Amino acid sequence: MLSRLLALTLVVAPLTIDHAAAICWFGCPDPTEANARQIFDNLLKQRFDKPGKILSFKQTMTERLEMHATGEKGFELFFNASVQFPEGANLECKPDDAGKFPDGCSPSKHYVTAPRNSDPKGKQFVAPGETIAFDEEYRFYADGDGWKGPDGVVYKQ
Repeated sequence: MLSRLLALTLVVAPLTIDHAAAICWFGCPDPTEANARQIFDNLLKQRFDKPGKILSFKQTMTERLEMHATGEKGFELFFNASVQFPEGANLECKPDDAGKFPDGCSPSKHYVTAPRNSDPKGKQFVAPGETIAFDEEYRFYADGDGWKGPDGVVYKQ
């Protein structure tokens, strides 16, 4: 009787797991530093109106995640990067002589490409030639046989 119950459990259990998450959790490789760098490049172009030159990009840590409430699988990749903006960026956000920033612009010097609730709201001014340091993490979510990054793209290895 116990062996039948075990056999039934082994047959039914896969049907109760979120199929997309199960495929990626057990069958696809973790997101890579190259994936994160591609996302970083994609998001730089969205966040800043002038091109930046990535001087360095280094993964510092990774961590697998499981959202307890939903069972969704995730993966966090932490990194440091530095970017030089030869032409500057978001020049319309330059503060006036009194140090006041235009409406819709952030005075924050904490630069991120994938902002969260506590991160700067609005565009950020970058002076021409300035190099900006980024210390961020990207969260990926299992999506079929790949991982969906914060840029909305599914990365498959």
